[in-house]
Amino acid sequence: MSTPAEIDHSALALLADIWPIAAYFIILILMLIVMMVLSHFAGPKTKSRAKNTPYESGIISVTDNQTRFTNHFFLYAIFFVIFDLETIYLFAWVIAFDELGWAGFIEASIFITVLLVALLYLWRIGALALKRRHQAYRYKPYKHQQPISKVAK
Repeated sequence: MSTPAEIDHSALALLADIWPIAAYFIILILMLIVMMVLSHFAGPKTKSRAKNTPYESGIISVTDNQTRFTNHFFLYAIFFVIFDLETIYLFAWVIAFDELGWAGFIEASIFITVLLVALLYLWRIGALALKRRHQAYRYKPYKHQQPISKVAK
């Protein structure tokens, strides 16, 4: 059975190992709080109609532009994230290449093969082809409303 002195010594050793990480997170949280408080007090307090208007690349919107974008833009972003994350695993494999030997080479080859099969599948089903550009918003009247073309006449 351990004595209280041995338990205290192991707890101190554990604390000595963890304190840099704990100090990092404490400093990080304090810096975040200080920056948020400073931005609240030092930031601009103006409230005007122009502040709440949409602003796009220096051009003030003249019409009520409701352009719909197809989901391909979202899919490209997701595919990029999926196929970009694999590089993290491959970099780790390259760093530990000498220690892993043939077993690591075979595992990395299987990983790359699965990614290539997934990429070929996406290409084959047409997920990587941008079929349509963004489309204009289509006005759909409610059931109790008349379409705009009938009202304008």
